[in-house]
Amino acid sequence: MSVTDRIVITAIKAAKTEEREDTLVQQMRYTLELNGVHAITSVCCPGDLRSLAYGYLATQGYITPGEEPLSMEQIGCVVKIAFAETPVIQELVPVASDYRVTPDIILKQVLESVKAGVIFKETGATHSASINREDSIECHVEDISRSAVLEKIIGCAYMKNLEIHRSFIILSSRVPSAFVRKIARVGIPIIAAISAPTVQAVNEADKLGVCLCGFVRGNRMNVYANKWRLGL
Repeated sequence: MSVTDRIVITAIKAAKTEEREDTLVQQMRYTLELNGVHAITSVCCPGDLRSLAYGYLATQGYITPGEEPLSMEQIGCVVKIAFAETPVIQELVPVASDYRVTPDIILKQVLESVKAGVIFKETGATHSASINREDSIECHVEDISRSAVLEKIIGCAYMKNLEIHRSFIILSSRVPSAFVRKIARVGIPIIAAISAPTVQAVNEADKLGVCLCGFVRGNRMNVYANKWRLGL
């Protein structure tokens, strides 16, 4: 299944109507199973289900970088994951990385990440996320689900063996506290979001050593926690 499709719509503008084609994003239901037990069923854009599965395992604390499940098999929209033993969820601890960047780098890479959002430009219907170094986008993902986009981008980073503890993540969506915990769990030290965080997200970021930036747009941003990672 392709990520987008074309359909005929009735467009109205200035009291005039016309029939034309429009591009819409597709959605699909997916299921993850761990050792034969249902873990989650949700919706996402077609594709990248293995990345999503790796991201789910990592952000839930089932695996750490370099670890692999015994097997991972995709059958249609179901991903079956097997471990030799029932995995033990890793304890959530503060991010140990001493990684820092400047605000200018964050602002520049957010602009680059927005430019990379080609599906959003076509449909206006996707969230996006990217893993970034000082001057490059290492991974970029779009999806209709902000949870799926986070898990896919983390999974992409794991599958590429990126040094995510020396990188920062850019999100187009708002940032709830659960996102901060998931990002901290995999060791990413800086979050830059185009939208806003919640109070609870700021509290979690402060506690977990994550620099949390929001409303990163144009030449401005708000820094909510651990500003020392930006040299402030």
